[in-house]
Amino acid sequence: MRARLICALCLAALALSLPMAAGAAKDTREERVRKFRDSLGEQVVRDSGTPVPAGERTAMIGRAALLAAGGIALLAGVHVLLSRIRARRGKHETLRRYLTENLMTPASAREHLQRVCAARIPLSVWIDDHFIKFSSRAEEFQASENACLALPLTPASGNDMLRKSGRIRVEYLFQQVPYHFDSSWLAERTEGGTFSHLFSAPDRIHFIQRRDFYRVEPPLSDPVACLANRADVPPMDVLDIGMGGFAVATSARFRPGEAIENCKIGGGNLLPLEVSAKCIYELSLGESKSKFRYRFGFQFTRLAEGGSRRLARFITKQQAASLSRRKAMER
Repeated sequence: MRARLICALCLAALALSLPMAAGAAKDTREERVRKFRDSLGEQVVRDSGTPVPAGERTAMIGRAALLAAGGIALLAGVHVLLSRIRARRGKHETLRRYLTENLMTPASAREHLQRVCAARIPLSVWIDDHFIKFSSRAEEFQASENACLALPLTPASGNDMLRKSGRIRVEYLFQQVPYHFDSSWLAERTEGGTFSHLFSAPDRIHFIQRRDFYRVEPPLSDPVACLANRADVPPMDVLDIGMGGFAVATSARFRPGEAIENCKIGGGNLLPLEVSAKCIYELSLGESKSKFRYRFGFQFTRLAEGGSRRLARFITKQQAASLSRRKAMER
């Protein structure tokens, strides 16, 4: 309905402008002289106090009203068009923006861990002050004991160390955002010939990196890679990317805070981007997940000119495709 109204208003404005354009085309020298004499006559009539004829006054008022209506219609059409453009940009911005959770209370942390356990998220467990890292997986959240049940550690030597540990640090990746919390080993549960570890639930869960924008995963059919401007770093597979940064899988090592300058990210539907970035976090990758050993998260410190627009289009396209697939699966 609004589209039809906009079209009608624009056609009305165009119809009003056509007579004026046609008149301008016929405006010969003789016509300009005649109009000048007529205007002098009208001025003499106005100066003499003689009223303008009723028919001429009505025509003048009608022309003024038509011009005013055309101007109002044109302004209204422009306003509606700009409003739609702003709404569309807002929708795309919502697709790209990722709302992080506030996990600073025991209740919010408990609810979050329930979702993590339900999704069977892989865990990285650091033991004691030495922080030796082992891998595991969230299995179940036991609300009665306010504790998280996790599978045995890999390698197996970590299980004996865990039983004697004073404190542990748990790291994991949930919905492409890295989290960590401090905990302690409570007990061991045996069922069906296998055992699991019970970790205490924390009062708060911390962000290794707090994100403002959603990250998308490049499709497997069109992988995206990062080429660092360093001879000792091989091409790195990009696991996810957003407006604030990206994550890679690699066997190379980076230190948190370490910068990589003038690297290139490209492949698939993403045109090459020239960027500089800073390492924010490190997570170990399970052997079943990747042929590489480590996952590193980087935050953009510089994007070459035009890179932000190209990256925003890529993210919006990938997010829209993901939503379309999700809707198709729900049908």
